[in-house]
Amino acid sequence: MAEETVGSSSSNIEAGFIEELARLITVRIFTPNASGSGILVKQQETTYTILTNWHVLANSPQTTITAPDGQKYQLFVSQQLGSTDLAIAQFDSKTTYQIAKPTTQTISVGETVFAAGFPMYQGQNWQTTFSQGLQVFQLTQGVVSLILPKSLPQGYRLGYTNDILVGMSGGPIFNQQGELIGVNGRIKNRDPSFGVYVFEDGTEPSAALLEQMVNSSWGIPIATYLQSVPPD
Repeated sequence: MAEETVGSSSSNIEAGFIEELARLITVRIFTPNASGSGILVKQQETTYTILTNWHVLANSPQTTITAPDGQKYQLFVSQQLGSTDLAIAQFDSKTTYQIAKPTTQTISVGETVFAAGFPMYQGQNWQTTFSQGLQVFQLTQGVVSLILPKSLPQGYRLGYTNDILVGMSGGPIFNQQGELIGVNGRIKNRDPSFGVYVFEDGTEPSAALLEQMVNSSWGIPIATYLQSVPPD
């Protein structure tokens, strides 16, 4: 199945449902010089927890988010989850926001998936989209291309054909039921010489597997998050 961008005018009922859901649970994250995406994963009274990539939050002295309704909040209590490229952070609000629904069901190669987030750049001209806020929201549809038997560094194991862009890091990956199966993190076509496709244990993939890996976007399975946080 070819990768495609899903727009708000899509006649696909399933894609329309996923897009509506994604807009409700995805936040845009702003640091002083960059932006990323995040997922609303928990509410405890007036405190909300978002899940994102550690590389989105790391080394940022001040981080804000724009919530799905356009309200802006300061993040606090940023925490990396183990040695993974996942992090959680919190904000306070009296507004009620929808929370993502993770799933522990097995993910299969060939399964249709949707990836969402907020691109940081406009087209190919490298102009930032900071001033456009939530208007640049993007949802793409594709399939699971690889589920690695062992992890790449920082927890990356989920490969998928969807195109994701810089700024969509930390955004959600959904299955067809609208359940959260992973977190965006790495775009396609990274240079293998930088070691991004070497397994966490130091071994290297075969040439055939490496080609598939380079042609895939990469995310961290939601199970990694669920195993890293204590149950309620």
